[in-house]
Amino acid sequence: MKNKLSYLLLMLFDILMVYISITITYYLTKYFGSSFSFTPTGDVFHYSDKVIVYILILINFIGFKVYKYRHDFWEETSLIIKSLVLSSFMLFSVFALTKTIDEYSRSVILLSFIVMTVLIPLSKFVLKKKLNLFGLWSEKAFMASSNSEIIEEIFGNRYLGYVGSSEQEADVVFMDTVGISKEKIEEKLSFLAHEKKKVVFIPMINTFNYSNAGIVEIFNARTNMIILENSLLKKTNILVKKVTDAVLSILLVPFLIPIFGIIILKMKKEKPNGSIFFKQERLGKNGEIFVCYKFRSMREDGADVLATYLQENPEEVENYATYHKYENDPRITKVGDFLRRTSLDELPQIINVFKGEMSLIGPRPYMLNEKEKIGSKIDMVLAVKPGISGLWQVSGRSDVDFYSRVDMDIYYTRNWNLWFDIVILLKTIRTVLFREGAS
Repeated sequence: MKNKLSYLLLMLFDILMVYISITITYYLTKYFGSSFSFTPTGDVFHYSDKVIVYILILINFIGFKVYKYRHDFWEETSLIIKSLVLSSFMLFSVFALTKTIDEYSRSVILLSFIVMTVLIPLSKFVLKKKLNLFGLWSEKAFMASSNSEIIEEIFGNRYLGYVGSSEQEADVVFMDTVGISKEKIEEKLSFLAHEKKKVVFIPMINTFNYSNAGIVEIFNARTNMIILENSLLKKTNILVKKVTDAVLSILLVPFLIPIFGIIILKMKKEKPNGSIFFKQERLGKNGEIFVCYKFRSMREDGADVLATYLQENPEEVENYATYHKYENDPRITKVGDFLRRTSLDELPQIINVFKGEMSLIGPRPYMLNEKEKIGSKIDMVLAVKPGISGLWQVSGRSDVDFYSRVDMDIYYTRNWNLWFDIVILLKTIRTVLFREGAS
């Protein structure tokens, strides 16, 4: 009952956000539109009372299963945006067919949908948080898994609303299929399908995003085919990524110039005769070696300083073997420490992007001596251009070991889409501003 109430409230809030978005847009265009040579026709109710707008949006939200499943915030935001884009096309089609398009300002309609893409996801985030306080969004779940990362994410993500409970009390049971025989899964499923209203499978192979997979039914064989593709090996996706890199890089330049200036001044103040950039050979696409640029964050006599430090602190050798970094690196300067914690030391790699050696988003470039350690996964890891930022940096965990990082890079390559890059970019900005998980 409480779940139905939650979904009803979420639906009503969506309708409210559509109304607020239209109203805000109308008054903004009314008071500021003349500066851009457009003003709305009619009054605000001419737009906000148009029932077809609400119907189309709700139909598409239902069609994209926004209300059917509990999605992660970013996944749900993606579905909302897709729904709104389709709704806007459908609305213009309705106006064109009914020959009423001239009765409305196209600017108000388009800008309203843009405002909705911001307000609706944010309102859902706030509302679910409030519903959790009253226990309305919570759903009892049992996790049949020993994977601590999955358990932490499922029960720690309040947006999903799952609350841990015993298997007997749970409404939802998560089944991790790793290490379980087919017979055991069948036996468990037969019991759960009878006793529980929902069973969630956690796939054995987790380097693919199955939400992007194609599922085809083979009727006579009573089975399904799951069609998986390596996203960044498709020519169309490679082209989209190239264009996106080029456009975003050009747009970022005016913002980067003053940041570059401030950082260089700080570095020269701390060490007037020191070099600004650090250059190092890294592994690029298909294993090609290129020179990677960074702001220098270490002392130029760092090799001698490190050798002495490691003799006095041998435990750091083990730490580097696991995480490929030192817990307390004596070579790092004061300005360099700030640059590393905020990831600003990576900014000069925009030069590598312009040279076509790197992307804005992608696997971080590996060092030459790491090639052997990557092992048999090397071809997949190096199948795409490395990036200034990637899934590893925004994972929210500063203790990711080397092999987990490799798996993250493979996941990125196999499951890339434009929205994936946008989410990583937004999370990168958050990481830089709040210094979360920077390394």
